[in-house]
Amino acid sequence: MTTTTTKPAPAGYSAVFGDAGFNKHVGPVWRAPDGAEFLLDVRPEHLNGGGALHGGMAMALADIVMGRTVRDALGDARALTISLNCDFIGPAKLGDRIRGTAEITRKTRSIIFISGELAVEGRPVLTATGLWKILGAE
Repeated sequence: MTTTTTKPAPAGYSAVFGDAGFNKHVGPVWRAPDGAEFLLDVRPEHLNGGGALHGGMAMALADIVMGRTVRDALGDARALTISLNCDFIGPAKLGDRIRGTAEITRKTRSIIFISGELAVEGRPVLTATGLWKILGAE
C-alpha cells in the first residue's frame, strides 16, 4: 500500500476533532487560529479507485468546515446539517493540501444558510451550500 506522511500543521493551527470513530479516517483536519480556514492533507484512504479524492470524502470535509463555522456563529447553541448540496469542480490528488472555507449567508431563528469551498492552491475542488437546523429553535 502506498503511504504518505501527513504534513505538519501550520504554526498556530489546531486539530478540529479527536482521532475516534469515523473522524480517524477523515482527519486530521487543521483549523486556523481565527477559524477562517481549514486544511486537510489528502492521504491514501481519501482516494477513490481512480486515484483522486473520493467525492464522499470531499463532502465529509465540506460538512466539517461548514458545520464548525455554524458552531462558532452559535456560541452555546447547537445545530445539525439538514441539507448539503455539493458541486464537484475539479480533482484533488494524493499529497494535496485542501483549504476549506465557509461563509454564513443568512440566519433565521431556526435555520442557518451557509456556503463553502474546498480548494487546492487556489483551484476549486468543490463548492457547497447547506442548511443547518438550530436545535431547540422553533
